[in-house]
Amino acid sequence: MRFVKYALVVTLLVIMGCGGSTALRSGKVYYEKNKDYPKAEEWFKKAIVEEPDSWEAYLYLALSQAQQQKYAEAEENFVTAIELAPDEEKKDVVYSNQHTFFVKHYNKGITLNSVADYDEALAEFKKAVQVEPGFSKGHVNLGVTYSLLEDEDMALEAFKAAVEVDPEEPEGWRNLGITYRNLQDYDKAMDAYEHVVALDPEDTDAMESLGEMYLMDEDYAKALESFLKVAEVKKDDAWLQFQIGSANFSLEQFEDAAVGYLKAAALATTAGDTDLYRNSMFNLSSAYLRLEQYEGAVSALQQLLSVEDTVEVHERLGQAYAKQGMTDKALEEYGKAEELRGE
Repeated sequence: MRFVKYALVVTLLVIMGCGGSTALRSGKVYYEKNKDYPKAEEWFKKAIVEEPDSWEAYLYLALSQAQQQKYAEAEENFVTAIELAPDEEKKDVVYSNQHTFFVKHYNKGITLNSVADYDEALAEFKKAVQVEPGFSKGHVNLGVTYSLLEDEDMALEAFKAAVEVDPEEPEGWRNLGITYRNLQDYDKAMDAYEHVVALDPEDTDAMESLGEMYLMDEDYAKALESFLKVAEVKKDDAWLQFQIGSANFSLEQFEDAAVGYLKAAALATTAGDTDLYRNSMFNLSSAYLRLEQYEGAVSALQQLLSVEDTVEVHERLGQAYAKQGMTDKALEEYGKAEELRGE
């Protein structure tokens, strides 16, 4: 999973003039000069009683509550201030001041996660989504932090919230897909990845994940289509070539499967990925056997023996020799398999 970074936006609190009711003017003194936010909150509540339609009173009430980290109450009053603000300029003033508190906690959460202080980061992202629940990136990073703390159920709820407040936020859908996959709910994971690809057709990571979901769902044609699109960009990805080979094999397109496995093996060798090399060469032998190219299967398996001497490889070699009518060699390989098995 990955975080959604957000640049720090420095938004200065816009200090209003000295107009308004007596209660509003008194509250401003406590807020701006004395920094006595609980007292300021009392006066701004009185100001609202005196002037129920004062957007400025609601803004200052929200600010005084936010300064005390009473974010649930503050968020309601920010919303009311925006509704009452008489024009777009003043609505922007309210939103900018609200967003300042979001950015403060959001960026602190990013910093804490970067040093693996996940519990404190979680607390910061919780504050961020409290002060501005309509900003999806806060929910995304809250969910990522829950995942880092291995709480997949809470992560799922956070990612759901992210796509609810902004259905066009790809990172919400991406992380939702990852979480559903971790929870083994593959149909919902597939749906989430499909949303990411629909929003950003150039997102190769999501397209590859979607291909893996199709592969697990045994929709091999769609899996292959996804993998081939990704391969146009990621030409030297060994695992991707292995998956292309696997999708082709499942479609009984064994020649194309062999090509994929050969590429995967070569790239895995370059990358030093021994496990992937083994799997690629073994599957390559399977493709050759299905093509009745027995010499190719023998060659692949003999190369594999230089890396691992296992029961499975000797049994497969025995099968390949037997297909060629080379009975003695087949029996020799079956005997080696039995020795390794301890029989």
